[in-house]
Amino acid sequence: MDQQFNLSTPLIASEEVRKNFIKSFILVGIVVAAVLGASYYLGELLGDVELGMIIGAVIVAVVLPLQILTAKFIILSMAHGREINPDDLRERRLLHLAQGLAVSAGLKRVPDLYILETPVANAFASGMSEDSAFIGVTRGLLDEMDDQQLEGVLAHEFGHIIHRDIMLNQLVVGLISALLIIVIIIEQLGFAELIYGGNNRKRDRDNGGGAAVIVLLLVVMLIRPLTMLFGALLQSAISRQREYAADAVAVRLCSYNEGLASALEKLANDTRYSKAEVESLGSKQLAAMYIHFPDVNELFATHPPIHERIARLRNMY
Repeated sequence: MDQQFNLSTPLIASEEVRKNFIKSFILVGIVVAAVLGASYYLGELLGDVELGMIIGAVIVAVVLPLQILTAKFIILSMAHGREINPDDLRERRLLHLAQGLAVSAGLKRVPDLYILETPVANAFASGMSEDSAFIGVTRGLLDEMDDQQLEGVLAHEFGHIIHRDIMLNQLVVGLISALLIIVIIIEQLGFAELIYGGNNRKRDRDNGGGAAVIVLLLVVMLIRPLTMLFGALLQSAISRQREYAADAVAVRLCSYNEGLASALEKLANDTRYSKAEVESLGSKQLAAMYIHFPDVNELFATHPPIHERIARLRNMY
């Protein structure tokens, strides 16, 4: 699902942002269509399509606000982030770079900055809007990056804030969670029909409707694992598109592509991702938020291949 590109043709940052926004919009539309489809099928099982759609809407209306309201607390708790200390020279350097980027990006405020006390070099952005945005930076990133590289990483995170990527991510996570709840209800209704619907099944067989029973059995067996697979694939695809777009924004904000490109090179060579070090970043559950996170399974990768990102950046203006 990652777009192909020709290194002989320079990439224009603003055009890359537009292309990846369109792709993300299409992918989100697929998630919404899946929720509507599941709600419709639930209504079919209940014998009332309107009731099924209402149940689906209520589930979405409950899950989405809950996801949004608890996101910041959960993320900072998992990542063990603390507020920046301006008296620390390295952390003050981070603050000054963030202030300059906020001016370049035209933001009304500098996002809140948090430090993660881990030697693994990494960073993430979160927050549902410009007013609630915050950036987490690890001690390892402060120690290992020069000013241009650190600015490039920060600019990438500003890209996520500018384009409301965190809101998009929370929306997708909430919709997929709602979809799974609807699917579980469908699954339980299917089990109930298979266990207690003996008379109905006998009538189906007498009327030549045994195929309907087979279809229901397949739905009950496969709907949850297939939905989980579908959700994971779509969430990963959306995350990859947003990384490309944030890289392009970083080039626009810095008017320079080498800072982020060389920073990604350092991150690509970082082999410190043992179980303990992954836990110090808040576990793999936060993988999609970070600027880089090595993925074991390429199919479910939350980030594009880092060497491809570097090549694209060095070919972008």
